[in-house]
Amino acid sequence: SSGGRGAAGPLGLEVLGALSRRYTVSAGGRTAGMAASASFVLFLIASHMTVSSTMLVLNKAVLARLPVATTVLLFQVGSSALILWVLGKAKVLSVDAFEFQTAKAFFWNAAAFMALIYSNAKALQHANVETVVAVRTLSIFVTAYGDFRLLSVKALDARAFGALCMVSGGAVGYFLSGGGMKADTNMFWVLAYGATNAAYPIVTKLVMLSRAMTSWGRTYYNNLLTFLIFVPAALILREDQKVAHLQDDGAVNTVSVALLALSCVWGTAISFLGFLCLDNVTATTFNLMGNVNKILTLVVNGMLGDSRSPLLGNVCLVVSLVGAGLYGDARRRQAAAAEPSNGGGGRISRVG
Repeated sequence: SSGGRGAAGPLGLEVLGALSRRYTVSAGGRTAGMAASASFVLFLIASHMTVSSTMLVLNKAVLARLPVATTVLLFQVGSSALILWVLGKAKVLSVDAFEFQTAKAFFWNAAAFMALIYSNAKALQHANVETVVAVRTLSIFVTAYGDFRLLSVKALDARAFGALCMVSGGAVGYFLSGGGMKADTNMFWVLAYGATNAAYPIVTKLVMLSRAMTSWGRTYYNNLLTFLIFVPAALILREDQKVAHLQDDGAVNTVSVALLALSCVWGTAISFLGFLCLDNVTATTFNLMGNVNKILTLVVNGMLGDSRSPLLGNVCLVVSLVGAGLYGDARRRQAAAAEPSNGGGGRISRVG
């Protein structure tokens, strides 16, 4: 079939195939088997965004009962790595065996994730939500440039660039409608979060392209290395003492443990779906997915009356969402226009 699209057959077969496929890297720097059907890619995007959104609610419930964020994260990534290791050894799932060189590569991905988590927390501590969302959406352009320079992704055309401008413009409008920046805003942490948010999907893609692995293997390595990096943080923060106090207060009970266990399962799903998504979309699109999730959360909060955003602010958020939809349409058109010229067998620049 032309370009390989639809070769996997119905959507269900593509999903089943993705569970055990080993992704390899071609000479052109692309992951083999990327030419998935449009319905499969949309399924991955919708699944990842749905799980991410529900994970936010689940984490809030867990942290309300167990306010030890680093320890909760350690349980989530540590249990995921352990379960995947066991299932890999039992041959239930196709999980890559531990190798030191692969672990070295995934260290950088885990370090970038830690920087992202920490800078996000500090940014929200020192700035209002409007400022953080505005800077986060502007980071898309940095990721798009990194896609082009480092990952051989086809440059944005005017239509796609204009759509991203709508996404960022709507977020900036939301920021201005909320009164702008607070007087005590520390822009260092806001800009640091924007920079790490722009870099994280690029770093992840580079790590993925450096090794031939299954998505389960990538999930295992990512969670294992994240666990190892966050252990010292938990010790420095003395969260072991906080957990002991929570046990004395009766906070560690059946409900809190059940919620924590469910969040561990959900965390594994997010990591697995994230790697599957990045196998089929560009880092820019992955960054955009995160922004859309944040914007949808703000829209829902506004509809439920949980925020005091003015009508103009909510209109600006809708503009951002429309821009995100137009971006997807623009990149699909760009890919369709480029397809006839790719029949010669040379290096193919990805569009997405």
